[in-house]
Amino acid sequence: MKKNTLSFTDFDKLDIRVGDVKEASNVEGSKKLIRLLVDLGEDYGVVEILTGLAEYYQPQDFIGNKYAFLANLEPKKMAGAVSNGMVLVADTPERPIIFPLDKNLKTGTVIR
Repeated sequence: MKKNTLSFTDFDKLDIRVGDVKEASNVEGSKKLIRLLVDLGEDYGVVEILTGLAEYYQPQDFIGNKYAFLANLEPKKMAGAVSNGMVLVADTPERPIIFPLDKNLKTGTVIR
């Protein structure tokens, strides 16, 4: 589904960063959530991000990889924890696809 046109000013509000997943675990009491501890670089440090991808991925699929994260998403309480960002995925009809970034990219690098 095509979305509405976005102004550059609105796009510029998004802070998409290279994040390095340090830890990952299933969220107790949830069948959908995985808890990620993600290093987003100097500006953000290590943050907790919850992702609803447990139906498709195991926690170990994330650990030690770098992904694109929306770093400045408003915090959201989920299953008794607070998510401070979002991992970006390719949203295919069959399933969401995580796509690791080059491990040589510096953690915290801005993605535009």
